[in-house]
Amino acid sequence: MRFILLAALIAPLASAAVAGVDIEARAEVEAIAKVEERSLLPLDKRSCVANGCKCSTKHPLKQGQYCGNCVWSNGDGYIITAKRVNNHVYECSPSGSCCDYGAGSDCGSGTARCG
Repeated sequence: MRFILLAALIAPLASAAVAGVDIEARAEVEAIAKVEERSLLPLDKRSCVANGCKCSTKHPLKQGQYCGNCVWSNGDGYIITAKRVNNHVYECSPSGSCCDYGAGSDCGSGTARCG
């Protein structure tokens, strides 16, 4: 009789422990899948070429990469103001200096690098 009572008390605890492991294992597998998904993106190391391009200085601009087709949210023109190619990625500095990384597969899409 004691055995049945003990088993009845332990069974739910063991089940909960196994379920907890399943949840942790699933979270770990999902995290690994996300990392693997990101690693499938093409990451070509390229030089940033100073080609005479210029970045806008009309508004505060953070250092970073911007696609040639990016415009200011208020419609105040393109972020890249000289030597701009719509599908290229540019590195802009707050001072307006610029260099060109070449074509970017995200430029022209909804996920374009527009800061």
